[in-house]
Amino acid sequence: MINEKLDAQLIEVLKENGFTESTGLQQICIPKIKSGRDLLCIAPNGSGKTTTIVVSVLQQLKASLNDVPRAVIVVTDKDRAIKMQEEFERLGEYTDLRINLACDDGKIDVQKDQIYMGSDVVIGTAKRLNKIYSLYALNLSGVRIFAIDEADSVVRIMNYQQIDRLSESMPKAQRVIFASQMTEWLERYSTEFMNVQEMVEFDEAEDQATTD
Repeated sequence: MINEKLDAQLIEVLKENGFTESTGLQQICIPKIKSGRDLLCIAPNGSGKTTTIVVSVLQQLKASLNDVPRAVIVVTDKDRAIKMQEEFERLGEYTDLRINLACDDGKIDVQKDQIYMGSDVVIGTAKRLNKIYSLYALNLSGVRIFAIDEADSVVRIMNYQQIDRLSESMPKAQRVIFASQMTEWLERYSTEFMNVQEMVEFDEAEDQATTD
């Protein structure tokens, strides 16, 4: 069953889009994210990690506010960013949230202007997000949620220092990190940047999780 503590409009849209029942991962992680605590979750592909991020951000932001981003989400590449943007548009059709992309193979001037003109959620690669931040077009002062989807893959592709720099620039943001496997970098990152964190290891085959 879908978590009935979610926003009523979000529940309705989820049902309209065929989400009649939450996955095991979503049942565990969405309430933890909703509590405001940092979350590090290790789970296999196909367990619902991306949708968990989208639903959690929609639940917390609800509607457009001011012009600075309140959620920044790091992904591996443009294709993943577009798919996540489409998921936001599909499940957040009742909102006026502004979702913008910051991807390496897009025109940086266009992305920079779109983000600067007003964003609620920015989805992109670590490299491009850092570049736009360096150009003073990405204001991180109002970020409430900083999420990384498939963090182990992100770090394999990008220099981890790019993630560190973004994290240092939004010290008060809630960190929501999803990965397919634990790595040395994730252990270090959780120690240095995550406060009062929840640790979840989800086994899809057994549909169960262990938490710390």
